[in-house]
Amino acid sequence: MIASSRERRLARRAAQGDRDALRELYEEYSEDLFAVAYRLTESSADARDVLHDVFSRLPKALRRFDRKRSLGPWLRAVTTRAALVRLRAERRRREVSVQDESLFGARRTPSVIDSIAFERALASLPEKLRTVIILKELQGYSHKEIGDLLGIPPSTSRGRLHTARAALRDALRDG
Repeated sequence: MIASSRERRLARRAAQGDRDALRELYEEYSEDLFAVAYRLTESSADARDVLHDVFSRLPKALRRFDRKRSLGPWLRAVTTRAALVRLRAERRRREVSVQDESLFGARRTPSVIDSIAFERALASLPEKLRTVIILKELQGYSHKEIGDLLGIPPSTSRGRLHTARAALRDALRDG
């Protein structure tokens, strides 16, 4: 992670349109943000598009960014919202992605949690359950934050998480 003073400096420069600062932010955060987008969209092509959307709009978004906050979690929230918007748009168009690439592309080595069995089990969950478990367990959001992001009460987030965990356990046990 970037040191906070450097992070604030880069965010300020990127907000002013400095391409070098934007590139540095991309180099620092793109792998993590791609992973968030991929897990939500289940498509590397869509995840790349989400990442492109996030970074192409980032200079303008950074003008509204509260620099007292940490940039990484904020970027993950922005990416999550962009991925969810994309999913909703895809659902409305009823297009089916035929892209089936590896989880992180060639640049990142998968960790234990990124195992094939886990990813398949995660992908088998309905979108509402998958989204909550990704945001809570893999991204560390609180139920209140998840509720704010998804427009649901925190209690609904808790319920979906409970259901998602049970479904994951069953899928991993059966798989």
